[in-house]
Amino acid sequence: MKSDNMEKTKRLKIDFKKELKTIVFVVVGTVIAGLGIIFFVDPAKLYCGGVTGLTQLIINVINLVTGGNLMLNLGLLSFVLQIPLMIFGYIKLNKRFIYYTFLSIVIYSAILSFRVETPVMGDDILSNALVGGILGGLGNGIIHIVGASSGGTSILFQYLSIKTGRSVGQYQMVFHGAIILVAGLIFGLDIAIYTIVSQLITSIVLDKIFTGYNFMKLEIISANGREIADALKSRMPHGVTMIDAIGAYTN
Repeated sequence: MKSDNMEKTKRLKIDFKKELKTIVFVVVGTVIAGLGIIFFVDPAKLYCGGVTGLTQLIINVINLVTGGNLMLNLGLLSFVLQIPLMIFGYIKLNKRFIYYTFLSIVIYSAILSFRVETPVMGDDILSNALVGGILGGLGNGIIHIVGASSGGTSILFQYLSIKTGRSVGQYQMVFHGAIILVAGLIFGLDIAIYTIVSQLITSIVLDKIFTGYNFMKLEIISANGREIADALKSRMPHGVTMIDAIGAYTN
């Protein structure tokens, strides 16, 4: 009975130092990424990726169609669009990851609720694109380091990264391309080009800070290679390579 209680105590033990570090990183990273959007990217009429970029596109199209008579709140709408992805993440991913991601989403949405009319760099769209991209990659990289994300499509990309081994930044570049294409067709080629620059910078900075998951190579030397290979394939989402070898001393 005593050993059972000790075992339960071990399972319930929380590393408060680790959790405090995670909270600090999530808050700081989210604030950095959020400020990059509201002070540089969004007021320069450029686009983010993922849910935020999709939200920007929806808001700008509605604004265009209604002649500026209907302006939705970026933070509120992006939060609403996050809900299905949060549900998916809760089912498919680590619960701790989702809890901290939800924290990031709440802070992120609150920051995006503020509207800034004039970008910090003024009419210099390229400078706004570069600085916004750097802040976006830096902020999201800090968040990913401690095992969380800023939400949105990052939840899906994190899941795909685990399954395929590809980096989060690669998935972002592909998905964001679709948003950029639509935005460019509607609002002009220059907007698309500068948005691409911003998103490339974001992806590069993100991949430099957060490399996703470490790759590990496992070598097993055994006379039962076929059986081991079959067991690994049935239990793990990874490939298995078999190599015949001969010992140099005994042939």
